[in-house]
Amino acid sequence: MTRVKQQVVEMLQDIPDDKAIYILEIIKGLMLLYNADKESAIMEEPPSSAMGIFKEYANSDLISREKDAWGEAVREKYAHT
Repeated sequence: MTRVKQQVVEMLQDIPDDKAIYILEIIKGLMLLYNADKESAIMEEPPSSAMGIFKEYANSDLISREKDAWGEAVREKYAHT
């Protein structure tokens, strides 16, 4: 065991049992973040373009209106002035 991990264990031993559940939840969250970072860092092939990388999240009902969306938003914003 490394010195850092040994320090962590020593600190955990000083925490009352009824408060240790909070530390356990924090460690679980950190492990999820660590594993997510490790998985996302391994990319088989980087995308050649940013176009379409979020298509799986697109609302299919709005795709047909996408081309005119910017112009429509600007018209709505400045229609009151």
